[in-house]
Amino acid sequence: MTWDPYNPDPAYPPQPGGAGGVPPGGYLPPPQFGPQTVDPLVSPDYSGWWGRATTIVRHGWKPLATIQALGLVLSLLLQAPVGIYVAFASDDLQRAFPEPGTTSGQADLTPFFVALGLGVGAALLGVLVTSMVTLAVVHVGASVAIGAPVRIDDALRLAARRIFPLIGWQLLTIPIYLVGLCLCVLPVFYVAAVFAVLPVVVAAERTGAVGRCFTLFHRNLGVSAGRLATILGLTLAVGLIGAVFSGIIEAGTSAGSSTAATVVGVVVSTLISAALSGALAILVAPLTLTAYADMRARTEPFNAMVIAQELGIVQPQSPWSEPWPPAAAT
Repeated sequence: MTWDPYNPDPAYPPQPGGAGGVPPGGYLPPPQFGPQTVDPLVSPDYSGWWGRATTIVRHGWKPLATIQALGLVLSLLLQAPVGIYVAFASDDLQRAFPEPGTTSGQADLTPFFVALGLGVGAALLGVLVTSMVTLAVVHVGASVAIGAPVRIDDALRLAARRIFPLIGWQLLTIPIYLVGLCLCVLPVFYVAAVFAVLPVVVAAERTGAVGRCFTLFHRNLGVSAGRLATILGLTLAVGLIGAVFSGIIEAGTSAGSSTAATVVGVVVSTLISAALSGALAILVAPLTLTAYADMRARTEPFNAMVIAQELGIVQPQSPWSEPWPPAAAT
């Protein structure tokens, strides 16, 4: 018996707390996806994957950008104070670690430990913010895809419920990254590709996330590698651009002696890096969601309504019968 990934078995078991199972025959797509498209998340090829993701971006960029903007503001509030303190305390930090061969009294490590504490605290809070944003945009992207009203409050509630499980699973991936790093640099990219869909797995499936990521990745290696390599490539390229701009700005402002210039340079460089990351995430989030859908559809019966039900999204009574997307998602 052959299996059609776009019209899954109606007996596919619903997840606890979901909004219901998948009706017989599956669902028809929104008209904007074209007459030959059979699912707004699952695609048969690379171009279909890219087209579905960019369609979600075009019609859902406002709620996606809203969540990213919230994360941007919080990231700026966390990172800027650390950068400003380090800029002001640079002389004290240099005196704490004198050049070899120079004679000096006992070093005062207080500025160093203060900077270290601030940096670690900001990093931990930054992980919480990033995890919240990552989980919330999964909910938003799936809502836009099925034509359901986008509810940012529901997305944030899902993120609040799943944030600590996500962080826990991410901690479990650290030893795997370390093994890849010890073997060579190349295996690290392999591990990063495998775990690129980890947030979606945690948001939708919730258990056995590490093993599930490996299963999804290896079931159809060509599909997985092509999509996730694109996501990683975009992330690395934008990260490099942000680092270059931030370095230029900080170098230019730190060359002068003005305190105001130093503060402005740190704030602007932090803002640019965060803004580039947030702008990229508006595209990467739908790319990751649709990549996960493609990988899962080649593993088991699956379509867009399945993940919507698993995320607890209130599905439209007559899916996609109205012009897509709905007014709430534009």
